[in-house]
Amino acid sequence: MKRKTLLILDAVLLAAVFSFDACKKADIVTATLTVLVSEGVSGIPEAGVYNLDMTNPLQYSFTLKEGYSKLTVLLDGAAIAASGTLTISGVHTLQAYADDHFEYALTVTVTDGISGTPTAGTFNYGQGSLVNYSYAIEDGFFDLVVTLDGVTVESSGTITMSAAHKLSASATAGKNIRGTWLLRELYDDGSSFEVTATFSGAYAAGSVIDSDGGSGAYTLTGATVAFTLVFPAVNYEYSGSFSDNDTMSGTCKRYQTADSVIRGTWGAIRKTTATAAAALPAGAVERIRKGDVEPGEKQ
Repeated sequence: MKRKTLLILDAVLLAAVFSFDACKKADIVTATLTVLVSEGVSGIPEAGVYNLDMTNPLQYSFTLKEGYSKLTVLLDGAAIAASGTLTISGVHTLQAYADDHFEYALTVTVTDGISGTPTAGTFNYGQGSLVNYSYAIEDGFFDLVVTLDGVTVESSGTITMSAAHKLSASATAGKNIRGTWLLRELYDDGSSFEVTATFSGAYAAGSVIDSDGGSGAYTLTGATVAFTLVFPAVNYEYSGSFSDNDTMSGTCKRYQTADSVIRGTWGAIRKTTATAAAALPAGAVERIRKGDVEPGEKQ
C-alpha cells in the first residue's frame, strides 16, 4: 500500500514540475523596440531595432553630450525619464533627442533583382529631412513595385521625414530564354519541323537563329515570349510562354504574304535537358529544311 501511495505522489509531483515549466514558457513576454537616438545624445540602448525577450525589464539611460542643453526622451511619443526600466510588450518606439534634433525612422526592405538606394535597413533622420530614393530592376527580373507605407509610388522620388515611414522595393524573377533549345513545330497543313534554336542577347530582348538557317529576334516579358525566324522565301512567327524553366510552348504561323498564312503549334525544351521529346508536337518522318518549304506546301 505504501509503495502504491509513493508512486502516486511521484506522478503528481512530476506532473506539477512539467506544468510549472509550461507556465514559465507561456509567461515569456516579447517586444519589438525601435530606438532613435539623435546627435548630441549618448546612452543605451543604441539606435536600432530590437526583438526583445522581456523576461527582465529593459534598462535604458540617455545623457546629453557637451554643447547641448535640452534632452527629451519619449516612449511612443509620450515623455518619460531620461533613465529607468521598461516593462513592455508588443511594438514600441523609444526616442532620445537633444535640443530640436527630433528623429524619425525609415525602414527599408529591398528584394533580389533590384539595385538602388537606400539599401535595406532601418535609418534615422531628423524631423523634416528630405530622403532621396531610387530603384531600378536588374537583368532577369520584371515588375518592379515600390511602395511607401503600403501605397505604390514611383520608382524614384523624395520622402519628407515628418513621420516614421516604411519603404519597400520588390521585383519578380523572370525566365531565362538564353541558350540552345530543341524546337518542334506542327502546322495545320500537316507539315512539321524539328530544329535547334539558339537565343542570345539581353534578358528582355535579343536575337535567335535556328539550325536551318533562319534568323530573327525575340522579346521576353516574365514568362511570355515572342520571336521570329526569317528565311529568304518564308517567314515564321512564334508566341507563347514558359511552363517551367526549361520548357516553353505556344502558337506559330508560317507565311510569305498576308493571304498565305498557315497556323500551327510549337514546343521547345532546353537542349541540355532535352530528354522528354514525347511531350512536344510530333516531328516529321522526312527531314525538309524550313527555308525550303513554301507557305502552303506540305512536307
